[in-house]
Amino acid sequence: MAVFVPRPAWGARAPNNRPTAITPGNGGTTVHHVGGTRTARADHGECAAQVRGIQRHHMDGNGWADIAYTYLVCVHGHVFEGRGPWVRTAANGTDAGNQNWYAVCALTGGSSSDYDPVTDQLLDAFRWSVANLRDIGGAGGGINRHSDHLPTSCPGRLSSYVLDGSMEPGAGPPAWPGVYFSHPPATEHPGVRLWQRRMRERGWSLGTDGRYDARSKEVCERFQARHGLMVDGVVGPKTWEIAFR
Repeated sequence: MAVFVPRPAWGARAPNNRPTAITPGNGGTTVHHVGGTRTARADHGECAAQVRGIQRHHMDGNGWADIAYTYLVCVHGHVFEGRGPWVRTAANGTDAGNQNWYAVCALTGGSSSDYDPVTDQLLDAFRWSVANLRDIGGAGGGINRHSDHLPTSCPGRLSSYVLDGSMEPGAGPPAWPGVYFSHPPATEHPGVRLWQRRMRERGWSLGTDGRYDARSKEVCERFQARHGLMVDGVVGPKTWEIAFR
């Protein structure tokens, strides 16, 4: 299973602004890679520094508001939060591309004959990202390539995995949004609304939509106790998974 790495965990700088006037339901998710020579780090401990370097280049070198991508994924199966859902990307190269499509970038590169390994963990991270952006980011069902927006070789060898459907999420529960829902203070996140709707479908009565309030915590604790989970009132990966079975 992919591991989500929020911005504070990889040492992200604060963005200069966060443009949210986007319409991702009209498109979906665009696949990118870093490109150039082989880029993937053998030691996962170096991946966060790699993401920080990309953000530094985008902000200081290009003068952009933030790192360009929505998420970045590594060959070890980690998903680094970039701009995140409901924020306009700067990666796809056209106004329509940035308006209607999220951007997920693999920390890979190389030539056609000498490309970084495309690991199962990397593909899992892509599938998690696509599912997550559909579930909590309003993304449409499309998955395309950077080269579908502009005449570019990006995403290199990953193009074949887009074209053969390898990045399409399989059947199963919606992807955990990568945020632990807790109270107090009350977590406010698009994923909370999705979890609350699922709990109502299962017969539970909850409070405010989209806000993990005291009533949501109480329901979570009772649900956890009923299913033999640790009772802490926090919706993490396991509680999320059981809720959607």
